[in-house]
Amino acid sequence: MPRSPLLPLPDYQRIYQITYSVLEASEIAITHRACIFFASVGALMLRDQYSLPATISAGCMALMVDEQKANVVVYGRDEGGVFVNDTEAFHAWVECEGWLIDFMSPIMGVAMREDGRDWKVPRRMLQKRLSDRKGSLSEIQHLGDFYVGHDRSLTESLIDSQNIQFSDLLNVCQAWFRRPPKPLKELAMGDSHAGTRKLVLRAPSIDGVW
Repeated sequence: MPRSPLLPLPDYQRIYQITYSVLEASEIAITHRACIFFASVGALMLRDQYSLPATISAGCMALMVDEQKANVVVYGRDEGGVFVNDTEAFHAWVECEGWLIDFMSPIMGVAMREDGRDWKVPRRMLQKRLSDRKGSLSEIQHLGDFYVGHDRSLTESLIDSQNIQFSDLLNVCQAWFRRPPKPLKELAMGDSHAGTRKLVLRAPSIDGVW
C-alpha cells in the first residue's frame, strides 16, 4: 500500500503554483531553471506555515520518467562511472523529516525539451522518502525510481550567492501564500520599469504523482 506523502497534494500544488507564478510575473527569471528558488520557497513555507523542519538541499538527482523507453532525467554529470555535480550541473530540492520534496518537478519536462530531449514528461508532484532512494544510477530501473546526492558546500554556496531580487521575490511568495482551502490574498507586484500588476496563478496544472 502506498504511503501518504508528507505534504498533501493541494498544499504542494499551492506552493508550486505560487512560486511559478511569482517567477513568471517578475519577467526576469528563467522559471524552469530556477530550482534553488523553488527549493527556497518550499523550505520557507514548510517552516513558516506548517512548522516543519525543512531544509534546502542541492546536488545531483536522477528520476526514471518513462520505464518503457528507459528515460531518466539526470541533474548532474557522469564522470568515469561516478555521478557528480557542480555549479553547471545540479538540482535543488527540499528535505524534511526523511522526505525529498521537489516543488519544481511538474515543469521538469520544459528544461528537458530545451536541452534537446523530446520526452513526454508528465507534470507530477515529486515527494519521496529518502530511505527509498537507489544507491546508484545503475539501480534506477522502474518508473519513479530515483537517486539523490546532497552536496553541502554547493548548497551553502548557492544560498549565499543569491541577490536582493531573489530575496524580494521570496518575500512576495511569503506574503501571497495561504494554506488551502483558503483563497489567496489579493496582491500586486511591480517595479519602476514595468509598473504594478496584480498577481494571478498561471502555473501548468499537475496531472499526477510520482
